[in-house]
Amino acid sequence: MNGAPRLAALRGRLAEEKVDAFLVTDPVNVAYVTGFDGVFDSEPASACLVTPGAATVYTDFRYAEALKAQASSSGWSVVVVAGPLNVRVCEDVAAAGLGVLGVESSVPYGRFKYLSEHLEGRVLAADEWVERVRSVKTADELERIAAAAELADEAMAHGIALVAPGRTEREVAIEIEVHLLRAGSEGVPFPPIVAAGPNAARPHARPSDRRMGRGEPVIIDLGARVGGYCSDLTRTVVAGTADGRVRELYAATLAAQEAGLAAVRAGVAAKDADAVAREVLGARGLAEAFGHGLGHGVGLEVHELPSMGARSREVLAAGMVVTVEPGVYLPAWGGVRIEDLVAVEEGGCRLLSRAPKELAET
Repeated sequence: MNGAPRLAALRGRLAEEKVDAFLVTDPVNVAYVTGFDGVFDSEPASACLVTPGAATVYTDFRYAEALKAQASSSGWSVVVVAGPLNVRVCEDVAAAGLGVLGVESSVPYGRFKYLSEHLEGRVLAADEWVERVRSVKTADELERIAAAAELADEAMAHGIALVAPGRTEREVAIEIEVHLLRAGSEGVPFPPIVAAGPNAARPHARPSDRRMGRGEPVIIDLGARVGGYCSDLTRTVVAGTADGRVRELYAATLAAQEAGLAAVRAGVAAKDADAVAREVLGARGLAEAFGHGLGHGVGLEVHELPSMGARSREVLAAGMVVTVEPGVYLPAWGGVRIEDLVAVEEGGCRLLSRAPKELAET
């Protein structure tokens, strides 16, 4: 993937902030800034040093061969370090006569302290510089996310077909994950959630050995990963036949989701989209039952910028990919959540999720 525009964006930020160099250490951000596919993993074993005129990747022996193969024609220099990355970075920054070094604010305190002490305090905590560039996707990134969304749709259909009274949450969750892997997902962005009955009142419930009761709502939340990019999808189904209460709460959640989808477009404040969906549930006396934000960004990670909640300060922009996922959660009873993945566009949003949203009864 072409990393040149990402480097240009970061160098623009260096100029704005009057910082001489920027150190990227978060593994996801290292992969993003370089644009290299299939080189890095979750190990914090690599770092990027970006200056106005140079771009250097530091790594250890384990990643050297794969990294050099992709860096050969990219403009990135590769430095293979035998010892601590911090030491070599400090040496290079000092040797180059660089002034202020920006360091990701997410860096562990010990690393920040080491850099700050050895560079005589010339270190600035840079908050979300890379993450904000990541929030707007290119056409290639959108294609990868759309492919991941398609896999999620298929896995959801498979999972819904497995829901039945007497079956355990764990059994269905395992089958969903196996299906995703066999269908080509690069692992899973998060373990599938299958939560039935009272467990569905917990938005991030872990699948248990509890058996699904007849007529209970069952929340299924899953995602896939293609080309490094994630998807996220939730549906609520019923194990058996739905009663009037399930139907009422499902209809309310669906109305809130449709209102949220209609509100998402470039130029809209994220908190305003959240407020539109929240108002629908509030009118039905369910405001307190919707305790999380309307959605979040999705990309290299399943939770990234922008956030879409009542306290969000962000404005949606074309190219962002976000979830729209209102939910109703009633302790001791259960819950309902409906989540779609959408690409933000100038005149609205484009659905990437295609799974049916009619209340499924199994």
